[in-house]
Amino acid sequence: TINSQPSVNCARSSDQTFGWGPKNGYIYQKAYIEFFAQAKHAKIIIDKMAKYPMLSYTMSNRDGTDCYTNYRKNSSIALTWGVFPGREIVQPTIADYKTFLIWKDEAFALWMEKWGQN
Repeated sequence: TINSQPSVNCARSSDQTFGWGPKNGYIYQKAYIEFFAQAKHAKIIIDKMAKYPMLSYTMSNRDGTDCYTNYRKNSSIALTWGVFPGREIVQPTIADYKTFLIWKDEAFALWMEKWGQN
């Protein structure tokens, strides 16, 4: 994997591992994982994901000619949020399809720089 986070349900904002933000708040996270896979595995992954409609996915090849997602068009998904006394809900981490397409270029560039060369 290149990035991931575990699910967190109502951790205190003072939690040593997952806490952030003002005092007396609560933190929530949706689990996610980012990884590289061979193109031949894309169809297998998509077929498996279809069995779990609550899971969202986006995938692309390096040049962006093969892109797949089950996100609703123009929607965002909160991945991390916090609830704090006297404040609106804070969502510092979201995922959406358009941002993914920008991020994937950086991810593939880093992959090639660090691991893709023989």
